[in-house]
Amino acid sequence: MAAVVAAFTAWRRAVAARRALADLTPDQLKDIGCLEPPAPKFVVRVGVGLMTDLMSMR
Repeated sequence: MAAVVAAFTAWRRAVAARRALADLTPDQLKDIGCLEPPAPKFVVRVGVGLMTDLMSMR
């Protein structure tokens, strides 16, 4: 039971931290040492794999 309570508490803290960071401006994030706002990353492969994928879409 203690593990469930600890997991729930950790989850609530993580949600609260994400909400607090989402409300900050980029300048405020830089002031506290967070260089990039937390956001999903989109990775683009560069090279032969990318060209092959693009040509196959044609």
